[in-house]
Amino acid sequence: MLSSGSSGNATYVEAEGRGVLVDAGLSCRRIRALLALVGRTLDRVQAVLLTHGHADHTAGVASLVRECGDGLRVVAAPGVGGGPRSEVVPEGVPFEVCGFEATFFSVPHDAATYGLRLRAGELCAAVATDLGEVVEETLLWMRGADAVVLEANHDAEWLRRGPYPARLKRRISSSSGHLSNLQAAEAAAALAPHGLKDLVLAHLSETNNSPARACGTVSRALRAAGHPGVRVRASLPGRPTPWIEVGAPVAGYRREAGQLFGVE
Repeated sequence: MLSSGSSGNATYVEAEGRGVLVDAGLSCRRIRALLALVGRTLDRVQAVLLTHGHADHTAGVASLVRECGDGLRVVAAPGVGGGPRSEVVPEGVPFEVCGFEATFFSVPHDAATYGLRLRAGELCAAVATDLGEVVEETLLWMRGADAVVLEANHDAEWLRRGPYPARLKRRISSSSGHLSNLQAAEAAAALAPHGLKDLVLAHLSETNNSPARACGTVSRALRAAGHPGVRVRASLPGRPTPWIEVGAPVAGYRREAGQLFGVE
């Protein structure tokens, strides 16, 4: 994950040297700089997949299209937008992109929002970064994924005691708002028996959450459920996570020295 949060979201995924961006909520210049931090260039990006219509997921699409030209494919879920160049693919319908089989699936939010399932051969990843609750259908789409990116926006108690207006607090905590750490933990525990090896917590509130709080809550739930080996990391604005090799065995996993919950 290159960046995650209300200031901009972008995730880079590649297989056999072909790269895809999931969302592009930062400028082309900023995405180029973040890619450089993980040893990649914009030339690798052959497609952008858009899951959500808000600016923190789409703001960089126009500048990417101008920079990359006709070689960049833009694919959007229904109602998400993405400009005149974008292809719209219905939810639940698999499509091929850069060697991946990709599928959008709807999630509960207060705007048209989708998760994304990506498969390359036997390996699978799933992304859901804006949703108010994890319903059974969402779990079904994410089940079997080796790696999952899942929202953990807020700690419920921090939100309740925090400085936001009451109306905003109600929106965030509603079933069409954003996931709490505890909700993310419950989803992780439900997914862990089905092959989950890596979990990246996304869209953390800078006011109502912290990487330590989010990762601690989720890790404790996974240990209690008998799955202590799942690697849990937090993603932050403008700070790429370490590379995640989808499907890498969890045996012998130890956090690298100098990392805070997987964040350098």
